[in-house]
Amino acid sequence: MSIRDRVDALVAELPKEPQFPTQGATVFIDLERRQVTRGYTPMRVARALLAGRGANMFYLHRLLDESLDPLHPDIPLIFGSGVLTGIVPSAARGNATSWSPESGVLMDCNAGDYFPSFIRMNGIDHIVLYGRAERWSVIRIKGGEIEFLDGMPYLGLDNIDLRERIPQDLGGTWNRDLAMVNVTVAGEHQVLCSAIMGGPKACYARGGPGAKMGSLKVKAIVVQGQTRDFETAQPYKGYNRTIAQKLLDTSVVKHALKTMGTPFLYRPSRLLGAMGTKNNQETTWTDKLDAEHITPYRPGMAGCFRCPVNCRPLNEMNQDPADKYGRGDGPEYVTLGKFGPNIGIDRIESVIRLNNICNYLGLDTASTGSTIAWAMELFQRGIITAEHTGGLELKWGDAEVVERLLFLLSRREGFGNVLADSTRAVDKGHYPAEALKYRMAVKGLMQSDPHDARILKAFALGLAVATRGMDHLRNRVTLEINARINDDPGFKERLYGSPVSAAPNSYETKERAVRACENTYAVGDSVGMCRFTTKLFNSPSLPGLEEFAVQIKNVTGLDYSVPELDRVGLNIMGVERMINARLGVRREHDTLPERWFTEPVTVGSYKGEKIDRDEFDAMLSRFYEVSSLTPEGVPNAALAASLHQVLGPA
Repeated sequence: MSIRDRVDALVAELPKEPQFPTQGATVFIDLERRQVTRGYTPMRVARALLAGRGANMFYLHRLLDESLDPLHPDIPLIFGSGVLTGIVPSAARGNATSWSPESGVLMDCNAGDYFPSFIRMNGIDHIVLYGRAERWSVIRIKGGEIEFLDGMPYLGLDNIDLRERIPQDLGGTWNRDLAMVNVTVAGEHQVLCSAIMGGPKACYARGGPGAKMGSLKVKAIVVQGQTRDFETAQPYKGYNRTIAQKLLDTSVVKHALKTMGTPFLYRPSRLLGAMGTKNNQETTWTDKLDAEHITPYRPGMAGCFRCPVNCRPLNEMNQDPADKYGRGDGPEYVTLGKFGPNIGIDRIESVIRLNNICNYLGLDTASTGSTIAWAMELFQRGIITAEHTGGLELKWGDAEVVERLLFLLSRREGFGNVLADSTRAVDKGHYPAEALKYRMAVKGLMQSDPHDARILKAFALGLAVATRGMDHLRNRVTLEINARINDDPGFKERLYGSPVSAAPNSYETKERAVRACENTYAVGDSVGMCRFTTKLFNSPSLPGLEEFAVQIKNVTGLDYSVPELDRVGLNIMGVERMINARLGVRREHDTLPERWFTEPVTVGSYKGEKIDRDEFDAMLSRFYEVSSLTPEGVPNAALAASLHQVLGPA
């Protein structure tokens, strides 16, 4: 069955009117035929999966043809916003979902800025792109209507250049009546670690979404105008003030996120001996990259739509307008780690510059930094040589060579063509099979953050079982390093819903913490809440399922108890695992890089820690049990039956 047949069959089932207050349409865009159809997510799906990430999985499950390949035009690219996106403070997020060309498993990435909120203001909750445009196109959404524009004049433009051109050509002002997602030259060349940019920094990054959007010949989606004032089920703005105050009163927000952004996490990680260094050969690095060293270059902070936190650090190293890389957004903690210790760089100025170049080129800094670190270790070990790299010496800490590699990678030139294939470099024949021993990836996706998880066993389990690959944003149990929480077993039990061992390096009961986090974060993505302002990620005091339930009822009229919302999180994980099962994912893929099983941490108070295979395997089995999964990691009969009632035929 072709994608058009699948879409037609699905649209025929969809309601033609909103099912609850504030619900927007799902817009199906046939790029080849330039045809647009619409429907609304059915109530049974909204009840079980909400919107955003959750409903995206419903659409992918119904439209995916796993007999094809990820870059085939019949594999859809789906954008979705949460049920609270654009309405509730700090709920400015949306997801982009498909089959990952980088990892070969589920692709699902999350971004904020303004695009997810602006499409909702145009009466749209989800956008489903499929088919390959005959020529490069720009899709314009204005007043809720879809228009196809010629994208050829913008071909070859990278992120900052494109953002300068679009207002000149189409009118409007960024973040006032204009928002956009777009690909860069890297996306045009289907670089597997290329991102879909959603602003000067914010982007859908993980799994190669830029390559997927580029394969469909869509240069950008531009949203103009805010055309809808939300008519909510009941008054909500008073409660919004309560949410905003809760955010601003929380210690981690007040003293860290608002003042220096996510780089505050670097110092505790390096002191713990858990900072991935030189492709995780070492686990600590210099204090020269602590967040306060960014302060001299931080002119201010920025934020996403209607978010009171403003956690995005801006940077400015010089005022020369000709230097495109002398100012920008970031770096975030991930970029600081991936382009600092992970590749052996110890100068904050170099990290900031490389951050700005990645933003300009539209690259996922997690996969890109990890890919370069992998290549550097292979060079260090003699597995590849200057003959492979076109004469480049891949030495730890050489920022000039790294900068050159970024530009080569973005255009698939020289050794950049090898790096552009990211985790697929062995599959593509660039590296020998021996190289896989040093690849810091799970399910074909490079590790998302710089944290070395040999110490924190719950963190390690989360990275192993994350449905999109080695990614902390699915279920990171950050609070495992919080002494106050670990010292109070009663509080920890209330936090996770059942007792969890106090010892950070214990394997016992950690599956319960990961399950609780995975459920909460899945719901957060489906309502549109930022991870950094969601309970359990960095603080026990931020909004969680209780606050989400109140605001969902205020905004949509849908009434959930906290246990029912928790079940929504489990449902979303279940659908994602059903999709991955169709792509060949089984228990053997819920694992960790070989290095973490065989090489111990050599510094800090947890010196000697590594992952014990037998203990990990037992912990994984317990995780499956509390997650309603079979021993192979797919939904058990009861969970599968309930999900099939929601999803309908695949």
